[in-house]
Amino acid sequence: MSEHQPRIAPLLLVAALVTLVVTVVRVIGERSNWDPVWFSSEAGSLFNPFGIVWLVPVFGLLIGRRLSRSGGVPSFVAGFFVPMFGFSAIMGAAVFVGARFEGQELLEALTYFFYCAPVLSLLALFAWPRAFVALLAYAVVARVPVMLVQYLDVQNGWQTHYGRVHPQLAELGADDRIWLLTLAQTGFWIPFTVTLGCAFAAIGAATAPKT
Repeated sequence: MSEHQPRIAPLLLVAALVTLVVTVVRVIGERSNWDPVWFSSEAGSLFNPFGIVWLVPVFGLLIGRRLSRSGGVPSFVAGFFVPMFGFSAIMGAAVFVGARFEGQELLEALTYFFYCAPVLSLLALFAWPRAFVALLAYAVVARVPVMLVQYLDVQNGWQTHYGRVHPQLAELGADDRIWLLTLAQTGFWIPFTVTLGCAFAAIGAATAPKT
């Protein structure tokens, strides 16, 4: 393949392997009661310093730089601000739903949210289709192992953060908890990865060396 047609698959493979390693270490750390500052098992530990969430901007940046080699890069305004708008809307809605509802109302609101958030991620598709496809692929390979860990956690009582749901939810049975956690991965974390990753892909493309 020529230099004008950069291969994304090897980079995605590296991203998938690194993300898988971080996920596995996180599971081991939580189950082994390692330092909770790094391996918190609390629900909703979004900003835990050891997690795959921090890899999204890193690999988004690298994917953007790789894609920029073949041209066809949108303007920075469109490439960055359109997906960032989607990301901000998703995060804002998530915060609102989590703070506004509880119990059965929270469950219903979360379900609607998980079905609607992927629609907002389509903004990234219109801004830069190639980056959207690449980040969607990364999101899927990053989150499928998490779905497996969630299932194993709930079934085996591991008590890691992967198997926990929002503390304001009513008690859920194992099947309902697995279903809701799976919806969260597909309806929040995949759109989160796509929108934030595409925004950083625009940064990567804008800062890539000119050839």
